[in-house]
Parts: sequence; structure tokens; C-alpha cells
Amino acid sequence: METTHQLGRYEIVAELGRGAMGAVFRARDPKIDRTVAIKTISVSAVASRDIEHYRQRFFREAQAAGRMSHPGIVTIYDVGEDETTHTPFIVMECVEGNSLDRLVATTSAGKLPREIALKLLRQIAEALDYAHRQGIVHRDIKPANVMVTTEGQPKIADFGIAKLAMAETTLPGHVVGTPAYMSPEQLNGKAVDGRSDLFSLGVIAYWLLTGVKPFDGETLTEICVQVVTKDPAPPSEIAAGLSIDFDYVLSRVLAKDPAMRYQSGRELAADLDDLCAGKKPRSVAQSAKTQVVPQIGATALLQRNAATTRVPHVVAEKGTRGRRKLPIYLTAAFLLLVVAAFVAFNFNRSRPATLQIMGQYPFHRAEIYIWVDGDLRYHDELRRVGEPSHNFAANESLGITLPVTAGRHTVRIQVDAEGQIYDHDTAIPGYFRAYSQKTLMVDFASRNLALRWD
Repeated sequence: METTHQLGRYEIVAELGRGAMGAVFRARDPKIDRTVAIKTISVSAVASRDIEHYRQRFFREAQAAGRMSHPGIVTIYDVGEDETTHTPFIVMECVEGNSLDRLVATTSAGKLPREIALKLLRQIAEALDYAHRQGIVHRDIKPANVMVTTEGQPKIADFGIAKLAMAETTLPGHVVGTPAYMSPEQLNGKAVDGRSDLFSLGVIAYWLLTGVKPFDGETLTEICVQVVTKDPAPPSEIAAGLSIDFDYVLSRVLAKDPAMRYQSGRELAADLDDLCAGKKPRSVAQSAKTQVVPQIGATALLQRNAATTRVPHVVAEKGTRGRRKLPIYLTAAFLLLVVAAFVAFNFNRSRPATLQIMGQYPFHRAEIYIWVDGDLRYHDELRRVGEPSHNFAANESLGITLPVTAGRHTVRIQVDAEGQIYDHDTAIPGYFRAYSQKTLMVDFASRNLALRWD
């Protein structure tokens, strides 16, 4: 095929795809006559004064990812930038095969055979373990970012790029990545580590093994609420042939609390290897010793307590039967009340709701922080396209949606405007009804920060 143009010394052969972050090309390295893939990184969303910082950040992230060498990770060969447009690009291994989502789409059943799925998942877990031990977290593990070679070897792509996108090009109210595969802490704006990647892999595992996504909905808000608050149905209830051992592994990797998940990809890979061999996951015995169990829903908790709670059986002598049965009845009633109260508390606490924050801001550049009950849930930069203006009709719109739980919460907002006399911090209480959305209007008028419920 005739070469159309070049990036650095690389001869572009064909465009393979294009997305929000940039484009991917098949190219040729003339120095060693090697076919490579080149991904360009768009800087259109970066303010001109920030481009140099963005470039330096890009090269640091690419260099860190380029130090990795693992059969389950797409190898990065080189980085550079276009001489004319100064667009940064990454030169990487050209994988002959399909992305995982496209591979599954080509099957008649809509899912892979179980043995193949388990093998792929184990190899991905091992690759993640390697990356995490290098101190690198992917942050956007999803089927489209997993390439499967023609020989059946999975390779994770885009290490470092997701982190760069989220740190530098996120616009207020937008989420970079696919929320259905993100961890609860990632959606809540908290710090993430390798366990967040494992949660994302757990979502892929649930989908590959059952053919159903654990978190799905018609809107972004609905999906986010499910990820943060919903325990998916046990896989054994959805796909025939899956044992309770699959329920154990998937419930553990999809635990809302990172401390309750697998703590490393190596540990997850070992249990997946056992499932593939038809054995009991080896971490079950270890979990029993340390009393670490995955989070489970209220119904499962009630069933577990009912199965493990035993009321002592006493054979009463004649004349003392009534007196001896009374403590037993009281004990049983007390235990049932405790279990019922616990289940009711957790049920009420886990019912989802949505916080929507809206307004118009006049700032050319500012920082916004949002807390819910003292927990920092959102931090981003407010940017205007063009010059500052005091005409609110022309101001930029603020639109942020956060999942919360039903009940009373206090929302606190702080706005810091760089180079301007504006540093306000205020809070407002509110009650959220289950399965509903509550809108908070933010008024920046007269250089004051005022909050009111719509």
C-alpha cells in the first residue's frame, strides 16, 4: 500500500482506528524494516499554556510504560512528536489479532468457551501483577484495551495513556474511560491502586463467563450507581455449569471495598488456575484462616446467618419444660431481631440515589472540590473556552453527576480561582430519596458561592 505521510522516521501505511484520545496507524520502521503501530495523542482539549506540561507528562508516562517487558503487555518501542503539529505519538508493537470485545462479537454464542475464557483471564491477571509490581496502574482495563493475538495470547494495551488522559484532559462532568468497567473508588474520585485494575478485570471475567454484564443500564448515572452500590447476581444463578466456587472468586474480585478484594493479580491468577482445573480455589482456605471474606449482599448475608445460626436443643424434664424453653425462645427471637435489623440497615444504606450539581461559572480557570459527608468525591478544573466574561448567559455550564446512597448527606463545595479574588467554601445538607435524583444549583453571581436545592 502506498505511504501517505510520515511521523518522524516512521512511514504511515494505513489508519487502524480513531477515537477521543487520537488515532492509531499501522506504520513501518525503515531502520529495521519492522511493522509497528503508532498512536497519536490529541492535545486539542489542553489549554495552550498547559501544552508544554502535558508534553513532559506524556513522555514521562510513556517512558515508564516502555520499561515494561512482559508477553501479556503490548511493548512500547519509541516515543516522539510530529515536527509540524507537535502532536505526541507512541510507537508500539503491532499486534496481529483482535481486541477482546471484537473477538467475543465474532462468536455465535456471544461468549467464549469457559476454558479459553479462564485461560485468558489468568494471563491478564498475571500481566497486571507484573505491571503493578513495577508501580504502574492501568486505570482503564476493558475489553477494547485487551488485544488477543492469532495464537490466543492476550496483550494489554494503552498502559500510562489512561492516566495521562484522566489527569490532563478531563472536562468537568465527563468521565474518561468506560464507567461500566471502573472501580467504585475510581468513580468516586478517590486514589486508586492495582486493586482498581483487578476490579475492572473482574467485570470482564463476569461478562466472559456469564455472557451478561454485572453493571448495565440505559444511562451513565444508572451504571455509575450500580457500580458503587449494587452487588451483581451470583454467576451460578445466571450461567449453567458455574459452581459456587465461581461465585466466590467473582464476588471477591468485585468487592466494593478494595481491602476485601484480591490484593494482587498473582493471587487472582492462582484461583483462576484452580477453577480451570476444576479445583477449589486455593485462597478459600487462606480466607477462612484470616476471616477475610468478600462483601456480599444483604440477602446472601441473611442466608449465611440463617445457615450458620444454631439454636441449642434441650431435652426438658417433666415439670421444667416450659421454664427451659423460654430462654431458648428468647435467644432465638433476639438473634432473628439482630439479623433482621442488620439486613434492614444495610438495605436502607445501599439504596442508590443521584446527586446532580448544576450552574454556570464565569471563571477562565478555577479548581472545584466537592465533598459528600467529608469524603472528597470530585476534584477538577473549571475552564472557559475564550476570554473571561461577566455575562452569565455566555458563561460555561457546570454539570456534574455523582452516585450517592439514600438518606441525609451534607454536600460541601469549594472553588479556588487562580489569579482572582475568589476562594469560597460552603456546604448544604439535603435528604436523598431512594432511586431518585436531587439537583443542587450552584450560584457564582457577585463573586459569591451560594448553594440551593432545585
